[in-house]
Amino acid sequence: MTERLVVSWSGGKDSALALYLMLNDPAYTVKGLISTISAERKRLPVHEVKTEWMRSQAKALQLPLYEVELPEEASNEQYEQALGRQAEQLRKEGVSAIVYADLFLEDIRDYRLQLMDKIDMEGIFPLWKQPAKQTVETLIQLGFKSIVTTVDTDVLPAEYAGRTFDMDFLDALPEEVDLCGEHGEFHTFVYDGPCFIQPLAVTPGLRFTSLGGRFAHVELEEPGE
Repeated sequence: MTERLVVSWSGGKDSALALYLMLNDPAYTVKGLISTISAERKRLPVHEVKTEWMRSQAKALQLPLYEVELPEEASNEQYEQALGRQAEQLRKEGVSAIVYADLFLEDIRDYRLQLMDKIDMEGIFPLWKQPAKQTVETLIQLGFKSIVTTVDTDVLPAEYAGRTFDMDFLDALPEEVDLCGEHGEFHTFVYDGPCFIQPLAVTPGLRFTSLGGRFAHVELEEPGE
């Protein structure tokens, strides 16, 4: 009997690769995606992608999207309580694990494992300790296609937001920036790949900023808008 799980979903490249690995592992059954959403703004916090685009991804992936709504500037306690309520419902549906796409940040992984203990779920980390270069090469070789939606302007120019995540983008990164953006240097939105039944019709639109200009984003739009 396979273990039922959901994949923690940011809509980006690493989440997509983790999903791909789980879908192709006969030991597991993927029952859906789970994302935290700003209840007020209807966007994915930090990434600033609209919820409607997350739902479009889930539809193209033929998976339900479990939306965990959070208030603005939610505390860790509020986040844990909201995730705990969702986990309780997931357990009723036979789900026993959440998959995370973390690569090497020990403190983040430790926090997630402690949280999983609190909410009686297992944490699974299929990309853990996988080299960044291997990860990005795998993503590109498999055919995942992404737009860079967010950049930290402390380390990258705002103009990098809206670029295609490809070898040209990777070659243009400063040497000190992780190829996967594991420190939050950039975030992506996946619109096509081997898990999708069809690509999403999406294009980068106007740029905007958050946190006093610290982060630059692009609004995702349908072509022709």
